[in-house]
Amino acid sequence: MGGGDAGLPVTTPLRTAFDLGRKSPRTEAVVAVDALLNRRLVKRGALTDFLAGHSGWPGVTLLREVLGLAEPLTESPMETRLRLLLVNAGLPTPTAQHDVYDARGRFVGRVDLACPRLRIALEYEGDHHRERAHFRQDVARLHELRAAGWTVLRFTADDVLRQPARVVAQVAQAVRERSAHA
Repeated sequence: MGGGDAGLPVTTPLRTAFDLGRKSPRTEAVVAVDALLNRRLVKRGALTDFLAGHSGWPGVTLLREVLGLAEPLTESPMETRLRLLLVNAGLPTPTAQHDVYDARGRFVGRVDLACPRLRIALEYEGDHHRERAHFRQDVARLHELRAAGWTVLRFTADDVLRQPARVVAQVAQAVRERSAHA
């Protein structure tokens, strides 16, 4: 720890990632590490090297697991939670921030999470999606994604946090349906 403002001790982003990545529950550890990686406050290689130099410390087994699950492209804690919900259920690991193009090669949009081979888009809809302008853009984008042959599943915090079995069932159903036609 180093000195901070007003005599408060602080840690470096690297040490913060190391500490938070070793703390249960696993999902919250991944959320923290994803956020630090996404904001480029920490590099995965630096965290891996730091971990190697502190292999006897408590929680390093968890941190190794967290690093295996971490995704620097994840843009929000709820996207991380949605991704881990699916991974923990044994579903295919979705790709974060996937660019979708139509048959003519025209950019349609970037989706939060995707199973590109099956053309399944998974979107986390935070409160900002309720704003009128954002909502209109979302609807237009949804139509374009569907026209490009994508199945789009949209989830809210309530879905992910309070109805996880339903989310898993919906994604599993989409995977089964799309796999049958792939």
